[in-house]
Amino acid sequence: MNGAAAGGSGPPDVPAAAPRQPWRRAAWLALVYAVVALLSMALARQPGSIATIWFGNAIGVAVLAHRPRRDWPLLLAALAAGNLAANLLRGDALLLAASFVPPNLLEIVLGAWGLQLARLPERGLRSPAALTALLLIGGVLPQFVSATLGTLTLAPHGIAAFEGVWMPWYEGSVIGAVSVLPLAFLVCGQGWKALAPQLLDTRIVVLLPLAVGVTLLALARLPFPFIYLTVPLMLGAFLLSYPAHLLLTLAVSLTTALAIGTGVFVPPPRLAPWESVFVYLAYAAALVPPQLLAAAQAGLLDLNERLQARSHQLHRVNDGLEQFVRIASHDLREPLNTVLQFGSLIEQDESDRLSEPGRRYLGLMLQATRRMRTLLDDVLRYVRMQRGDMPAMQPVALGPLLQDTLLALAASIRERGADVHVAPLPVVRGNPVLLALLFQNLLSNALKFVPAERAPVVRVEADAAAGAAWIRVSDNGIGIAADDRGKLFQPFRRLNLRRHFEGTGLGLALARQIVLAHGGEIELESVPDRGSCFSVRLPLA
Repeated sequence: MNGAAAGGSGPPDVPAAAPRQPWRRAAWLALVYAVVALLSMALARQPGSIATIWFGNAIGVAVLAHRPRRDWPLLLAALAAGNLAANLLRGDALLLAASFVPPNLLEIVLGAWGLQLARLPERGLRSPAALTALLLIGGVLPQFVSATLGTLTLAPHGIAAFEGVWMPWYEGSVIGAVSVLPLAFLVCGQGWKALAPQLLDTRIVVLLPLAVGVTLLALARLPFPFIYLTVPLMLGAFLLSYPAHLLLTLAVSLTTALAIGTGVFVPPPRLAPWESVFVYLAYAAALVPPQLLAAAQAGLLDLNERLQARSHQLHRVNDGLEQFVRIASHDLREPLNTVLQFGSLIEQDESDRLSEPGRRYLGLMLQATRRMRTLLDDVLRYVRMQRGDMPAMQPVALGPLLQDTLLALAASIRERGADVHVAPLPVVRGNPVLLALLFQNLLSNALKFVPAERAPVVRVEADAAAGAAWIRVSDNGIGIAADDRGKLFQPFRRLNLRRHFEGTGLGLALARQIVLAHGGEIELESVPDRGSCFSVRLPLA
């Protein structure tokens, strides 16, 4: 015979068998196969014909696909014994019963071999692509071969070749595989104990009788009944775990087979034997799309869990990095402050006693120490911004904020003889501390990166449109070459030598992080030796 169903607790026990007891595993497999084969024949076999719905081969495919090929001979012998026993118990003569064995074993071997070649046991089924591959390789293609071989082996027994063997064999095997193979494959791969909590989902207690009731009602009373079978299955795809949904699918399929076998559902009249394919196509169409939807849901759930795990890992890394930078900043700042303090005392009290080179060396040492302290502050700010924590937002008037920033830069403005023009600025929504740091960095660069022989001219202007403000900070400095603009916002990337322009290489990287934290963007327009214009988009308050 060509197949049986995966019902009850039989299939789950197969993968749970102890690896050192191959005979016990084989015995369980033979028993489960025989029981499910008898169930299929009881539901869908008339005397002198074959079963029109066959569930058993899917169990064999799933078991063999998860076992090394050195175990296959013993398992195939068990499957052959189960198939032969089921047909003998059903009342077939020995020769007829033996005729069913080779086609069924060939179907199982081809399906399991194909699944191993596709590496589906390692890939799993939690995606529509993997489930489609499982059904095609294990439940659709091998059945062409087994149905053809079955037709040849049963021809001497007087059963009509096409309408009596090939069509019902192929249709029944495909329906059996669609119903049983995904669940059996999961159980064989993960084990009954691992899947039991998901299979025993409390929501299935409600959905299972609902699905069975809808199936019986639709098949007995409603036109186009297979459309209604999809309703509880689609609902289960969203509400149930993936294994529980596959169990629900199996229950609906068994109920449908029972309805067909007992006459509750009577297929429409046929003008030709091949027209029965339309009934089985509708049967499969009711089962497969909800399974694909459930597989997609399972894949999305897995992806979400991986993203959450990755997010938690990144938060731990960022927390550790910030703690390390804070500790390192504190531990490094102490000796730097000591060097700066005593160096300043020497500069104040002992400079007259130092030679000209000595005073120059002392000045360079103090300058480097101050630069190191500034660098530590910038690194700590940058790491905090990299964490991605949303700052506290509030309405911020940029006009007064820019005035405070210019006061902080008054010494540089006076020293360079800079001309700074600030146009009226809007009120934006942001964090005042971070925005002050943003514009301090932009204005500081506008004052700094100007040739020594040229007085800086800096303009700050604003436009508002579509709920956002564009703030432009332009200068008449050295400008930035087009080839260098990709490096501009990278941390510690300096485009000019330190002896020409002071800085830590973190100012613009920090500015970009602040703008992104506000949901904005920063752009640059520049002409070498004529100046640059940084445009910042911020949300209006």
